[in-house]
Amino acid sequence: MSALPPGMTPIPCPDWHGRLPRGIDGNWPMAPSEEVHGTDKSFRARMTYYLSESALAMLARLPDRALEPVLAVLGRLAYHADRRHTQAARGFLGQAFGELSKAERERLVRAAYRHFLDVVVNSARLGRRPPGPALLNQVDVVGDKDAHAFFGAGRGGIVVTAHVGDWELGSALLPWLGLAPVYAVAKPPRNYFLSRAMLRSREARGIRVLPRRGAMAEAPAVFAAGGALALLLDQRARMKPVLAPFFGRPARCDRSAGVLVRRLKAPVLLAFCIRQPGRPRRYRVECGPVLWPADVSGWSPERFAERINQEFERTIRRHPEQYFWLHDRYRDTPLSFDPPGGDTETEAQPARSTAPPR
Repeated sequence: MSALPPGMTPIPCPDWHGRLPRGIDGNWPMAPSEEVHGTDKSFRARMTYYLSESALAMLARLPDRALEPVLAVLGRLAYHADRRHTQAARGFLGQAFGELSKAERERLVRAAYRHFLDVVVNSARLGRRPPGPALLNQVDVVGDKDAHAFFGAGRGGIVVTAHVGDWELGSALLPWLGLAPVYAVAKPPRNYFLSRAMLRSREARGIRVLPRRGAMAEAPAVFAAGGALALLLDQRARMKPVLAPFFGRPARCDRSAGVLVRRLKAPVLLAFCIRQPGRPRRYRVECGPVLWPADVSGWSPERFAERINQEFERTIRRHPEQYFWLHDRYRDTPLSFDPPGGDTETEAQPARSTAPPR
């Protein structure tokens, strides 16, 4: 296994004695929303759903030794076929790792496709059921002292993560860590049939989905029930974004975490589910730091987004081969923040960093 981040120690998980956590057993504080379904019900959307479900079912049945070379081939095909996202990943990596060689950059672009496919197939393996004892035994949970206090309080809060590691598995583990019921804020895919299948799978694992539009109004009921709200905040925000540095360049960031802390006085836990090397598969949920309401009182949404981005960067730099670099992260943003004199730089300033290990 990879070395533990500094200051992190094992977090004991609750013993459920064979019982399901709240949420998984149907104890939801709110009814599901129809807004979490896509709108495309066309024949093409239906056929896409059937084909993707069939392909995923076949891949999910493969043992790891057979699956890994298949995903490598599929990832390479996607790397050549999806030119738009491949080019976006090259630019993203160039910004994040300014000293990266071209060969290393292309390796990580291919790894991004392969890792995304691995997350999707692993989600299909979970299916419409909560994680069983066999899977739970493959997961180690660690955290800093504030993470221990967060779980020990038993009051829930906001869990923030990024598209690094296995974010789908990580969300499915939250109820088993004592955070239940769990609501995830997400934008559904346009395909109605795919969005409905994804929703059923997540709810069976103990995760109910809130639509991005209107999630703020529903959040108080989640916290009143002692639950948690899960947010993926490394994508390009579209609704009332704030500009904050991400790998040294301004990026459109979501303001929701900062707004929720101010309104609800709820703590924010940063957590990442990282796949560990070797067989059989093992994962480590790395929890911390925690942003406590009293410590961030008065912070602007921009400062809050910048603080979260700093933790994202730290984790992504440790596991660059497990990050979804295919986001067009800097679309419609300036190359740099305006300096005090008001002059705007004309060239992007790449982050100065050491290239990730092979």
